[in-house]
Amino acid sequence: MNHICTWLCVDEKGEESHFPQTGQLSSSQSHQNIYWRCVLVYFITSKRFNKSENHILFTNVQKLPVVDGKAISKSLMDLGVEIVFTDFRYKTPKGYYKSFQNQFYEFSILEHISKNNSNNSDMYLILDSDCIFIKPAAELFKAAKERGFISFQDNVLPDYVINGLSRNDLKSLYEELLEQKINEMPSYHLGEFFLASVVNIRKFYYDFLELWPQLLERHTNGKQKFNEEAHTLSYLYFKNGFRASTDEHFMKRIWSNPLFYRNVEPKDTELAIWHLPSEKTFGIFRLYECFMNKFNNYGFDLSNDYFNTLVQKTLGVPHLGLKMRLEYYIVSYYRAIRKKVSKISLLSK
Repeated sequence: MNHICTWLCVDEKGEESHFPQTGQLSSSQSHQNIYWRCVLVYFITSKRFNKSENHILFTNVQKLPVVDGKAISKSLMDLGVEIVFTDFRYKTPKGYYKSFQNQFYEFSILEHISKNNSNNSDMYLILDSDCIFIKPAAELFKAAKERGFISFQDNVLPDYVINGLSRNDLKSLYEELLEQKINEMPSYHLGEFFLASVVNIRKFYYDFLELWPQLLERHTNGKQKFNEEAHTLSYLYFKNGFRASTDEHFMKRIWSNPLFYRNVEPKDTELAIWHLPSEKTFGIFRLYECFMNKFNNYGFDLSNDYFNTLVQKTLGVPHLGLKMRLEYYIVSYYRAIRKKVSKISLLSK
């Protein structure tokens, strides 16, 4: 069976980390609601195209909230989404890294799958919740079937630093951990995307169990370590002989905000999956409003042609209208000014 999944791991008070795309305290309900809306849009778009796959939400939230007057549990039940509670077992200590601390929750997910699914050929596609589907995922699962794995890389230069490490840093760190020289420059795999069979998930998870205490020890000793799940997964893939696919027609990390960086191309409409980090409070929120409030039956009654037109127009992919462009600038500048004022206020105290 093929499983399509996403996750939501809530930070507790006192354990917050930095999420630059929201600019809010990660333990706050307002921050979490942004991600609950993304979760619903994720499953609504997937269920439209992937009707025979099993859909799963992994979360450490035991009592799902009411958001915008609607019970999340009721909406997920309507959508046929299985809810799996897994505790967040692999928390990094204070000061480990400033951002995205809950990304290591993904290894709690891999643990759950390893211990609860004995069907080695089952495939799990796990994406960040700010992804949407615009086509079926069948071809993606087919491409991963032979080896029980597929992954994609961020085509950055070897000295470009992402979350504290460059690919050059990764190479040095791999050599230390593997205790041998390596003759290739490692890829930095996209952390928002994971697709593997149960048999490979077990390999990654049990290798992670061996790696985890090493990461904590390196942190204690002030040494370089993997700061987030993409660093860590890239290493686990490399160790097990898996390399990134060069096929670019399945998914893409689309940066859409014209104020900072925009990499949108006309051919993006041919992809199956869009990852939209900048759209959580822009286009994804607008889609949420459409599917939850404007259309009946979560928009499933819409034709695929109408759906595609709606998604492209609402997200500004591939074309960004003047009204949306102005909204990006106004909201982005407002948030930047508010953040600067907050910093000044804290310094003056």
